[in-house]
Amino acid sequence: MEIEKHVSESPPLHHIIFVLFFTIGFVMAISLIGFLIGAKTGLFLLEGLIIVPALIYVVLGKYDLKKLFRLQSVNARLILLSLVIGCGISILADGLDRLFQLFLPMPELLQKQMSESFLINSPADFIIIVVSAVLFAGVFEEMLFRGFVQKTFEKEFDVSRAIIITSAIFGMIHLNPWWLVQITFFGFFLGLLAWKSDSIIPSMIVHFINNGLSIVFINLTRESSALFFYQANIYIPLMVIAFFITMVGFKLFFSIVNLEKNISAATRER
Repeated sequence: MEIEKHVSESPPLHHIIFVLFFTIGFVMAISLIGFLIGAKTGLFLLEGLIIVPALIYVVLGKYDLKKLFRLQSVNARLILLSLVIGCGISILADGLDRLFQLFLPMPELLQKQMSESFLINSPADFIIIVVSAVLFAGVFEEMLFRGFVQKTFEKEFDVSRAIIITSAIFGMIHLNPWWLVQITFFGFFLGLLAWKSDSIIPSMIVHFINNGLSIVFINLTRESSALFFYQANIYIPLMVIAFFITMVGFKLFFSIVNLEKNISAATRER
């Protein structure tokens, strides 16, 4: 028998806040478990289960999963542009992280622990890290933040505030104050893509690329990644190119979405 959908497309704001607080507690608990059973196993559990509180709420509330989590499809052109944007933003975010570390460096012990969580020493490590940090993180974090949370915030606030607030929460839930600025910055651009396309597929693709490249950087030797280093910071020409690619990518992305909306509106008027 078909389940009756909820009369409202989005939950009340206070319900979203409750689910978020529950999710933060859930994340903290799993992080503690991960500390006890091993960082890589903990990462797998964390990324695989982070969507569970929101998913349970949506199912029990009989909301439309596809709409609330923004699981709409997009065309091939937007997917291609998302790949281009993902490369540009990932390099910019990495550069921002290196710049931030110059002024407020992460404690060496914590930095070592974080790096070891993503070091690939065996085929099993490769599978666990890629599935956890790329696949699970890209899909479930986008469903939670750019879908469940941001979509509701957009109905309660103006779009700019909705994206900024969601990005800040996205940064804070990673439980690392030394990553807060960088992740919030990254989340803002993910939010723009999801809002404009009303789909998390573009932001998912960008998330995949960013996390995948981060894993590559962590596992490269300094000599192998010399292109990205410049006087203990970043290679400036590469940042300029990445900025140009990102801006052009967004401009084309927005133009295509606007064109599709205009065509759709004209078709409905006929």
